[in-house]
Amino acid sequence: MLEYTFIQWLFFFYIYCVIGWVWECSYCSIVERHLTNRGFMKGPVIPIYGCGTTVMLLVSSPFRDNLYLTFLAGAIGATILEYFTGMVMEALFKVRYWDYSKAPLNLNGYICAPVSLVWGMFAVLLTRFIHVPVERLEASIPDRYEQLLVLIVSMIFFADLSLSVKAALDFRDILIRMEAIKAEAERMQKRVDVLLAVADDEKDKWVDRRVAQVSEMLGAIENVLASVKDKVGIPEAAKEELIELRTKASMLKERLTGIYSFRNSLTKLIIKGNPRMVSKKFQHSLDELKAYYFNKSNKQM
Repeated sequence: MLEYTFIQWLFFFYIYCVIGWVWECSYCSIVERHLTNRGFMKGPVIPIYGCGTTVMLLVSSPFRDNLYLTFLAGAIGATILEYFTGMVMEALFKVRYWDYSKAPLNLNGYICAPVSLVWGMFAVLLTRFIHVPVERLEASIPDRYEQLLVLIVSMIFFADLSLSVKAALDFRDILIRMEAIKAEAERMQKRVDVLLAVADDEKDKWVDRRVAQVSEMLGAIENVLASVKDKVGIPEAAKEELIELRTKASMLKERLTGIYSFRNSLTKLIIKGNPRMVSKKFQHSLDELKAYYFNKSNKQM
């Protein structure tokens, strides 16, 4: 196995990217009881499976005649790859596309013992059974056709990868912008609390800031300020500031609407393709985007 050419390794990589996509989508479709399309990229490929399989073939091939060493080498190699891939992707995109934080014996949520055991078992199945027909398929293709096929698939793959990375970076920027709006809305809410201290009967019109979405928070600010603009007992200076805050709340709502519609289809694909992704820093905004796009999809169905 270690004597494969570069073209052959690429061929195997793409094959297992597709096989991984089929497995992931099939498993998730069965669990969720409806057809789902999983993955970071738009095409029917999941690169982590292709990378993981390639690593397993490399590290376990020398031990293919020893069941236990094959298991151990595959589990260790794939786990190391998964850890560093998850860490780099979170550093770059500010979200985790998978998270094992609630799984037993996990390390920083990137890897966990149960999944590592699955990788080890898969390494045994791969070297003993799965890779045998794949290897035969590759051997049956004449070299010149294989090179042409790999070239075409590589062009499509890297075009898709470029677009997917760009979309993920745009998604990261959306989260950053939403978090900035949320912070500004919370500052406004605190200021309105102070200004309405003389109007305690208005307090019950606020939504719970611990659970409210940013859009709800801004809507509550607008509603409260509209209801107290002519209220007796509020100083004129305070009324003027309340009017300014209401205008600012309207502007923030318009910015939020613009964020929702920005690259709408790509954002929706990222969320629907990775519904379990989490974000350490931007979880509130991520949850709001999930709620927005999933609710929107449900209404359209």
